[in-house]
Amino acid sequence: MKKFLTLIIIIFILMVMDNSVMPFAAVYGYYPSLLFIFALSYSIINDRFSALGMGIITGVLQDVFFPNVFGINILLNMLLCVLAGEIGRNLFREKRLMPVVSVSGLILFKGILIFIILDVMHIQISLYSSLIIAVYSLIITIFAYKFVFNLCKKDYMIRKWKF
Repeated sequence: MKKFLTLIIIIFILMVMDNSVMPFAAVYGYYPSLLFIFALSYSIINDRFSALGMGIITGVLQDVFFPNVFGINILLNMLLCVLAGEIGRNLFREKRLMPVVSVSGLILFKGILIFIILDVMHIQISLYSSLIIAVYSLIITIFAYKFVFNLCKKDYMIRKWKF
């Protein structure tokens, strides 16, 4: 229960920061989602089932604030968080380099997928924005990953099997 409550509080704080603080820290009008960075970092550290739940929850919260189309973030966050969980199975999670590069790559991949989906729907966005957001996310993830890793290693965050 403490794990669930901790995650809900962190997700809520990051959602508020995404919509109130991050627009002021925009570079050329673009800024990354702290919520999505947290979701991918959490997914790399934990298993696929936790990644699936994190992807769905963060996708719903992002879609609430995504104008014009509902459901894109739910689908992409869910798929990319599960992919991050698969990537995390093969990484040394204690080292920062590969998880941080993986998160940035997945954010770039999400930007490209959003560009393709919106282009099919005849909604124009810049593909250049995905590159800016991925580089900006790389910088933020360098600092955020250590926090998420330490959070996930706390006793109350680790799932213990009881037989």
